[in-house]
Amino acid sequence: MIAALKAHAGWLVHALGLARNPLRRPIDRVAAAISVLLLLVALAAVPAAAVFGKTLHERLAERAAVAAATSHPVTAVLLTPPSLSTPASEGYNQDSLTSTASVQWQTGSGPRTETMQVPAGSSRGDTLTIWADQHGDRVPPPPTQSSVTASAIFAALLVLLIAELACFGLIGGTQHLARLLALRGWEREWAFLQRGGTWSQR
Repeated sequence: MIAALKAHAGWLVHALGLARNPLRRPIDRVAAAISVLLLLVALAAVPAAAVFGKTLHERLAERAAVAAATSHPVTAVLLTPPSLSTPASEGYNQDSLTSTASVQWQTGSGPRTETMQVPAGSSRGDTLTIWADQHGDRVPPPPTQSSVTASAIFAALLVLLIAELACFGLIGGTQHLARLLALRGWEREWAFLQRGGTWSQR
């Protein structure tokens, strides 16, 4: 890894003209300019990802606040013993088994009954806490502050990782293409010399 970075850095110094080299070609300068531009983009991606993460955190926090304001926890009672079920899309294995039961909770318009997944080992008459909206319909619990922060950080890091990999991948591809074009140029000129040409005739 370190050797590869040193090789890229050495090539970039040579291509930019920071060290005098009569073998430098125009394609080297073009590739070097593109590499420098991509390096600047990679550096700019760091604060950009931070801004993205901050903005996403604010939006997720707003949604979590709305969810918390429009839902509330209620106590539900198991009406039936839990039964094991296997999703039709999955083969039989221990991880694919789930426990479901008929559950009932009270709403402003009367009792509400629904079949839902329940903890393994539950029994009829057991209670569990679920979240319901203002109409009594079951909804997911609102995200916690820690989950909102974790989601925003993960998304920001993922965006940064993709941007950095894309930039350095393009840098490596650009330099590799420049080397190939330079080698082909040397091969053509060497063949020209072997046919009796001179450097002054290029």
